[in-house]
Amino acid sequence: MDKQVEFSFGDDSIAKSYDKILVPSLFEPWAVHLIKNNQPWVGNMVLDLACGTGVVTKELVRNVSPNGRVFALDINGQMLEIAKLKCKALENHIEFIEGSCESMAIADSSLDVVVCQQGFQFFPNKQAATLEIYRVLKPGGSVIISTWCPVSECQIFGVICETLETLNENAISQMMRVPFDFMTQSELQEPFNTAGFSNIEVSKQEMSMYLEGEVDSALMVAYATPIAPKLKELSVEKREEFNKVFAAKMRLISKDERNCGQMVSNVLKANK
Repeated sequence: MDKQVEFSFGDDSIAKSYDKILVPSLFEPWAVHLIKNNQPWVGNMVLDLACGTGVVTKELVRNVSPNGRVFALDINGQMLEIAKLKCKALENHIEFIEGSCESMAIADSSLDVVVCQQGFQFFPNKQAATLEIYRVLKPGGSVIISTWCPVSECQIFGVICETLETLNENAISQMMRVPFDFMTQSELQEPFNTAGFSNIEVSKQEMSMYLEGEVDSALMVAYATPIAPKLKELSVEKREEFNKVFAAKMRLISKDERNCGQMVSNVLKANK
């Protein structure tokens, strides 16, 4: 499967939906959790790699200030423009870079920490990206990478896949699985071993996902991912069936009116 072709955030409408729906409900709580659990940050020079719409970037700036600085790099221009707008008030402490993880416009041995929340699994050449991370880190610097566990452990996305498979829309289900099902802990750790990192640890972490508006909001999550164009291409009858089956399955896992089940992530930490 060509993950880069089949799971793309390149469409401007997808970037905006992602930022409106998925960031506050999913990525922001995880960003706060990630940064809170890896203190101290004050005064550090930090790279937010695959920064997306800037949710980790904003949280990092608040924590590295007043003397630290954040570099925010992403290959997707639409995502980066949203990040610039959201971080406007903090822009004096941020350098935005549109570019590839495999060739970063950042000096050798210049960073204290590299953070990558839910981006590493999409990198086409993970070994090349890891060597670049190693290059830009200072000796003793650290890297923190988080990647989702399989959809079987990330419940709302598992329900999306199950619903699609119930409707025989297996190709769309496979597309939805791309961020989740294609990186084991050993596969996450391997390029860092090869690149020469030390003190490599991978832990599994989990949090409940909460949404306002019960099932209606849960359904919005499906339509805020890159599979949304494929869902919208389905016939009216099939979309209605998807919505109905999805809602029924979500009610089975929801512990209360806002709880949309667990999300589980692997978090790698290592030192140069």
